[in-house]
Amino acid sequence: MAIMARWIRLHPPGKPALQAVCTGFARAQAPDAPPAVFWAGGDDPWRLLAIVAPLKFLPGRDTRWRAWLLAPLVATYRQCGLSAYTDADRICLSGQPISGVGASRIGACAVVVADFAAWGEDFMERLRCRVEVQYGWQFDHSWPSERERDAIAAALVAESAHAG
Repeated sequence: MAIMARWIRLHPPGKPALQAVCTGFARAQAPDAPPAVFWAGGDDPWRLLAIVAPLKFLPGRDTRWRAWLLAPLVATYRQCGLSAYTDADRICLSGQPISGVGASRIGACAVVVADFAAWGEDFMERLRCRVEVQYGWQFDHSWPSERERDAIAAALVAESAHAG
């Protein structure tokens, strides 16, 4: 039986903003909340992907969270015919890194955020399917609730003040 999860597309301006969005969102989650995957466009061809999920959905050790997020990305690249592989918490093609990833614990959730180069028009749809298959999740398109939006707004204000 698949675990219900949320697939949320947002447009924050860059990786630090997506990290702030995920931090705020994570603070608004209960320990029994469904996992959520956020994705956003970056500078073409770069994309951003983040998972915010209660700890019960992730590997037990936080040192494994980065590789856990990169696994469906590598599988998607390979499905597109590219020989991608993981190396030191990043994805490489022909020895060149094409991703970066960070992970942290926020409240009852883990937040894992990656930037990566998308390959082809249907890359994000393929990635969505890979995440569903690899994690046993079934996505519902979703938007943050009012409470989650308020927490996200507060985190963005804090990130803006910290950056400035």
